[in-house]
Amino acid sequence: MPWPMVHFAIAAQLTACKPSPHFLVGSIAPDALHVREKVTRQDKGFTHLVAEDRFPSIELLQESCLAFLQRNQAWNWQQFVLGYMAHIYADLRWTETIYAEFERDCQGSHQEKRNIYNKEVSQIEFILLHGKEWGREVVHSLQQAEAFPMEPFVTQAEVSRYRDLKIGWLQDDSNEPRIKPIYFTKEAVDAFIVQTSEEMNVLAKAWGIDYLLSPVGQDSPTTS
Repeated sequence: MPWPMVHFAIAAQLTACKPSPHFLVGSIAPDALHVREKVTRQDKGFTHLVAEDRFPSIELLQESCLAFLQRNQAWNWQQFVLGYMAHIYADLRWTETIYAEFERDCQGSHQEKRNIYNKEVSQIEFILLHGKEWGREVVHSLQQAEAFPMEPFVTQAEVSRYRDLKIGWLQDDSNEPRIKPIYFTKEAVDAFIVQTSEEMNVLAKAWGIDYLLSPVGQDSPTTS
């Protein structure tokens, strides 16, 4: 699955490079379960609306998104929900496109592929962090974000802790492998970000929630 900076890049693409802090923290919230001591494949599937090893249909994603939005009309909550559902859609499309190509083209054992994947997507994190004008700003913005619980999937404490762990990881330059990706190239990942953002924009309009994509400071409330 894509790592945080790819999710942040999609958030930036959707909001004219001005995603709200709560959109950002929501866009990594489904992975907050990783702060638990023991995480199973089923646990991860549960937070991502996966059933029988299959990502949710677009219809189920829409139904879930609208149901969670209706729980609270506060802007910050709705931004968080938008980010959460955007994460799931991005994971779905990553699996179907760029990751499927990696599985097809990369030779080696499961562990060798895993090592290659982790190194390349780690590098992409730093390419996006240092190479995009919004890179450092989203990390700063993320620090300001209030975490919400997304019941029954993840708790507020889990989301908050995971956010802090990801910020710390991105701020540690020793985590950059300093390699040139072969499978997850900057060009391929940039294309994925643009295409996925375009698809999400279409979905947001179809679901009647495109008003949530207003850039921060442009016709969008700033209070919770």
